[in-house]
Amino acid sequence: MEEIVLDKKQKELLELLRRGIKPATGCTEPIAVAYAVATAKEQVNEELKSLEIQVDPNIYKNGLMVTIPGTKEKGLMAGGALGFVAGDPKKELRVIDNVKKEDLKKAKLLIEQKKVNLSLKENCHGLYIEVILITNESKVRVIIKDSHLNIVNIEKINKGEEFKPFLAENKKMNSSENIIQKYRLKDFIEFSNEISVNEMDFLKEGIEMNLAIAEEGLKIENGVGVKFREMVEEGLMADNIINRAQMLCAAASEARMSGSRLPVMSTAGSGNHGITAFLTTFAVSEKNNMPEEQLIRALALTNLITIFIKSYTGALSAMCGCGVAAGIGASAGIVYLLGGNKEQILGSMYNMVGSIAGIICDGAKEGCAYKLALASGWAVQAAILSMKGAIINKNDGILAGDFKKLFKNLGYTCNPGMVPTDEAILEVMLEKEKA
Repeated sequence: MEEIVLDKKQKELLELLRRGIKPATGCTEPIAVAYAVATAKEQVNEELKSLEIQVDPNIYKNGLMVTIPGTKEKGLMAGGALGFVAGDPKKELRVIDNVKKEDLKKAKLLIEQKKVNLSLKENCHGLYIEVILITNESKVRVIIKDSHLNIVNIEKINKGEEFKPFLAENKKMNSSENIIQKYRLKDFIEFSNEISVNEMDFLKEGIEMNLAIAEEGLKIENGVGVKFREMVEEGLMADNIINRAQMLCAAASEARMSGSRLPVMSTAGSGNHGITAFLTTFAVSEKNNMPEEQLIRALALTNLITIFIKSYTGALSAMCGCGVAAGIGASAGIVYLLGGNKEQILGSMYNMVGSIAGIICDGAKEGCAYKLALASGWAVQAAILSMKGAIINKNDGILAGDFKKLFKNLGYTCNPGMVPTDEAILEVMLEKEKA
C-alpha cells in the first residue's frame, strides 16, 4: 500500500485537531482541578496536611454545580479531593475515571476534616488553577494556565520555604491558540477535502463515544432528550434532522452533567463543545444516509472552526461556547456536508453569530442540555438557510465580511466586552449559595 505523505500545512492542522480533540470524563473544570492535584500528589509520599485550591472566576463558576462522574458530589472541592485520592494524571481529562466507593469515602473525609480549601483568585482573567499541596515535610505547587491541561509550573520545596513568585507573562501557552490563527477558512476547507480519512480515526471514535452517552441520556426520566423523543412520537415535532440533532445533543449533555461515568470526545477543552460539534453534524449525516467519509471530512471542518473560534473567545468566558463556538463550527460543517460552497459556509456562520452570539454561560450543570438543544437545532437551520440564500447582512452589528475579523469581533465582545457580565453572573450564583 502506497504511503501517503502529508505536506507541512496538513501535518500542522492534523496535529491541531489531535491536540484539540480528546476523550474526557465529566465536566472539564473540576476534572482540570483533579488533574492539577493528581500531578502535585505525584511529587510527594507523605500524608496530606492541607490542599489549597485557587481558581479564576470562570473555573469557579463552571465547577460550582456540576456533578463529578460516578458520584452524587458536586463542585471543585470534590474534584480536587478525588484527584488526590484516586487521580492518575497520565489519563489527562480522564484523570478520575476509576473512582471506587472507598475512594469517594476517603475524599469526603478529607473535605469533612477541612483539609481541602477552595478560594477565588480575584481580578484574574483567563483560565487559571493553582494547587498547593502541603504535608508535614514539604509543599508542592502546580499551576495550570490558559487551557485545561496546560501545566506551566511545578515546584516542590521544604515546608518552611516560600515559593518563588510566579510570573505569568513569562509562561507561554503550550497550545494551539496562536498557531491556528494564521490559517484562513480556505485552508480549513482544503484540508477537509484533501486529508486522507485514514488519518482521522479519532473522529470516528468521537462519534461512537458521544453517541453512547446520548443513548444513556435518553434513559433519564423526565430528561430533555427523552421529552424531545416523546414530542416526536406524539406528532408535536417532526422526525427530521433539526430535532434529531437537538435530541441527541441534549441527551448527551444531560447525562454528562448529571455524573455519567461514560467519556465524551471533547473539543477545545470542553465535553459539551464536543457533543455539539460531533452529534449535530452526525444527525444530519444519519438522517440523509450519507457516506462515512463525507461525515468524517465535515467533522474535520466543524472541529477546526470550533478550535479557531475558541482561540479568539478564550477557553472560558461569559458567552456560552457550546452555542457561539461549537454551534457555529457545526453549522459550517453541515453546509460542507450537504455540498455547499465556501460562501455558503461563511453565510451559515454569519447567521449563527448574528443571532445567538451573547447567550450567557452561567456555569456547567444539567441545564446546559437546553442550551445544546438550542445551539444544535439552530446550527442546522442556519446552515440550510444559508444554502437557500437567506444570509444575515455581513455588515450587521458585530459581523464582518472577513472570516478572521468576524471572530476577532466575537472574541473582543467576549473579552473585554462581557467581563463585567461574567462578574455579575458569578455574583448572582454566589449569592444563591449563601442563601
